[in-house]
Parts: sequence; structure tokens; C-alpha cells
Amino acid sequence: MPILRNPIRIAVAGGNFGGLNAMKSLYLGLLANGPDYDGTKQAPPNPDVKITLIDRKDGFVHYLGMTRGLTQPEYSRKLWIPYSAMPWLQHSSIEIKKSIISRITPTHVELADSSEHVEFDYLVIALGQSRNAPIGVAASTREEYLTAMEKYQLSIRDAKSIVVVGGGAVGTELVADLKTDYPQKDITLIHSRELPVPGPFKDELRKETVRVLHMLGVNTMFGERVVEEKTSEQEDFSPHGSSKYVGILPELVDTVKRNATLVTSSGTTVQADLVFNCLGIKSKAPLVDLPSSTDQPIFTPTGIRINSETMQIDDPKYSHIFAVGDVANQNKVKLAGAAANGGRVAGDSISASIRAARGENSIRGGEANMGRGGGRGGRRGGRGRGGGSSTYGSIKLVLGDHHAVVQMGDEVIPTEQAMNYVSPDIKLGKATKNLSIGSFPTFGR
Repeated sequence: MPILRNPIRIAVAGGNFGGLNAMKSLYLGLLANGPDYDGTKQAPPNPDVKITLIDRKDGFVHYLGMTRGLTQPEYSRKLWIPYSAMPWLQHSSIEIKKSIISRITPTHVELADSSEHVEFDYLVIALGQSRNAPIGVAASTREEYLTAMEKYQLSIRDAKSIVVVGGGAVGTELVADLKTDYPQKDITLIHSRELPVPGPFKDELRKETVRVLHMLGVNTMFGERVVEEKTSEQEDFSPHGSSKYVGILPELVDTVKRNATLVTSSGTTVQADLVFNCLGIKSKAPLVDLPSSTDQPIFTPTGIRINSETMQIDDPKYSHIFAVGDVANQNKVKLAGAAANGGRVAGDSISASIRAARGENSIRGGEANMGRGGGRGGRRGGRGRGGGSSTYGSIKLVLGDHHAVVQMGDEVIPTEQAMNYVSPDIKLGKATKNLSIGSFPTFGR
């Protein structure tokens, strides 16, 4: 599917792990692929290529560390990295459009509150998934983010009792961070199932998670649903004016409540000064308007159907469109490492297609990547340590500063070894290094 338009128009819909890794791969494959590029300065101008990154945020957000950011102010300030801190993104062939995406078609991306369309010859869809704020960040600028986080942190500091509703990976990590940093507070996890952390994991992992939470002093209420909720006050740290887009972006909805009375399915009443809702995620696939041209659906229950070798949409009509990360149907567990690797593969595939159409040589050795294997502390889906396929996913739960619970495929790692498998800073250092902050990407990094 070679395209010879001049300039070639490439759009990347969404930033973060998938989108930025695609941008970095495109930068190295199409802009920095000359023999004189050594990573010490900006790649030379290339009028034959135009790459547009579309993101409602003005920077990268390290979502993996968000629960810890709520309890540790100094750490939280490192989680948002402006695009302006990445000099390679300031290349003359790269444009960053700060806008909400309202619709993706076979030929263009539509922007909310604008008649402008971003037309493309190639597209990488890296929309991710949505969570309600504060885990799903409502802010669109670093300044808004810092203001909101400070308010959350003050509310946590002043509360004596905190309830987290929802015992998936995020909810369990949040209660662990809360109890680790505020051991004197009454922290309770309410979850509708008998064990936490749903998904393709062993009960052995779930039971060990419960053991660690109890050891930390977290109260747990399993097999209970919240059926009634009364509150005298609901926090709203969302930026002013963003509520009109909540149908598109659930992260703009702030679900934190203060001074709440919860009634569970067993009739138990729970009083809380602060309540965090961690009840799951919502797909952004409805923004993608791509009718199937075959008898196979474009969308599956786990995401857009793709060719995992190239990340192209698995439909002959859309060989110019790629989907990576949470929006794609590639992995059992939707995590950062798969998004990063998928973005790299998509960028490499587009670069190779363009170079082939122009009769150019292949890229110099190596590709960029922003970390393969990911999730919080390296959470990921796929294979176990011994290789081979597994009926289970893999996950690394970081439960406060000193505890972790890890499953790698079929194997649950012994507790005394689990911390050796996770990153103490929840991979923040690795992510920021791979973003080439204050520098330029090089091949093989």
C-alpha cells in the first residue's frame, strides 16, 4: 500500500505510551535516518513528511504512578512531562494539535469544537481507555494537573476515613498506597467479588494480594456492592468547561466524594470522609468510525482487530490505519508495555512503507522504544518466565513502597522475591529516559 503524496501526511491520534512511541519511531525512521544524525542535535528538515500528534493534553502522563502520586506530592509532580521538554518533538515536520478527538474516519480525524479536520495518508490510533478522575486525569495542562493533585492530596491528608470502591489492580494499589503513607487512617476496600484483581490471573495471586492488604492494615469488604450512597459534598477538580465532553471522555468526570454514607448489598453501612471510585474502564472505540469492508467485524470485544506483526487494522480497506495499545485487540491485559511496543511497531511499519515507495534504503539498525513490558511496576500480558503461551496474563502489583504481588504467566512469584521484579519508582525513571527529555532519540534506544 505505498503512498507517494508529497508531503506524506501522518497523524497520530493520542499520545502517551502508544502514541509517543509511534512518534519516536517515525522521527528516527523518517526524519533522523540520514548518515549524519548522531542524536546530539535536531534532525535536519524534511519537507516531504508532515507528522501531526493530536492529544487533548500538553504532555505525557505517567498513569502507572497515579495512585502513588495521590499520596506523595513530590512524586506526583514528576508524573506530567510537557511536550515542550522533548526537543525532538519541536522538529519542523512535527505539529502538535492540542484538541479533543471527536471522530476518526478513513480519511481524517475530526476535532471537538472545531470545523478543522486533520487529513492523513497514514494514521496511528493510540486513544487508550478511559477511567474516571483522578486516576484518569481530567486536566489538559500541567498547571491544571498540579492544581488538581494538590487539592486531592489535601483532601486525603485531612480525611480520617477513606473508602475505595472497586478492587481491580488500581483499587488495590490505591488502598495500599493510602495505608502505607497514612498508616493512622482508616482505609477500606469494597469489592463486589469474593477476591480482588479480576482478570486472567490465578486465585493464588488474589489471595496473596488480600494477605498483603491485611498485613498493611487495610479493611476489606469482599462480595459486597454499594447499593446506596449519600453524600453531603462531591469533589470536582475537573477543569472548568470540560463537562460537555464527558460522553466522549469519562476521565473528565470526577467521582471523588466527601462525607459519604455507603450502604452495601448486605445492608452494612459505612461512613467515610472520602470515597474514591475505581470501578473500571471504558473503551474509546466508539470514536472510531470505520465500517468493515469484509464479513469480519472491525471491532471485537477486546478492541480493534489488527495484524499484530504490523499493527495495521485487519481489513484491506484500512491498510493505512494502525491501532496500538488499549484500543487494539492484541493483549489479554491492557497495559503500558504492549502500547509502547505496538507504537514502535506501527511507526516502523509506516516508515518502511514510505521508504519502500520512494525506493530508499531501510532504516539504520535498531528502533526506538519506550519500554516493553509495562503496567505499573512492569505489569504486562502474555508469556510466563519459561516462555511458551499461557492461559493466564501477567501482572505486577506494587502495593505500597515495600510490597509487591507478581504473576508471570502460569507462575506466581514467591512473595519474598516479588519486589525484585518491580521498579521502586513504578518505572517513572525508565519512561522519562525513553522520552528523550532534553535530548534527542538515538537508534537502539
